[in-house]
Amino acid sequence: MKSALILLISLPCVARADSPTSPNGGVPQPTAELKVMTERLQLSPSQQTAIKPILVEEFNQRKAIADDKSLSALQKRDQTLTVHRAALQKIKALFTPAQMALIESGQNNPAPGPTNPTAAK
Repeated sequence: MKSALILLISLPCVARADSPTSPNGGVPQPTAELKVMTERLQLSPSQQTAIKPILVEEFNQRKAIADDKSLSALQKRDQTLTVHRAALQKIKALFTPAQMALIESGQNNPAPGPTNPTAAK
């Protein structure tokens, strides 16, 4: 279960700071996140409708944290993680068992990328 949560935590963060979909210093755009989640998990239209406001709320909160000059880098990281985990709990409740199985299988067979360069070999 821990591995599924780790993948779930990383799943919405597919739009990286160097991506044109995240011009706000690393805060992923909700539309880009929803698109990737929809493609990877075959979200139904009703799931997309329910998830989008959660992603928008998370985006707004994370952007506010990133823009807050009174917070240290550690405080920003901690607050961002808290906001992200809360959003994921809401999103996770909307997934079907089959979608959760996809997440778990993705954790067991990660795609190659910057966080997993060995999978490309």
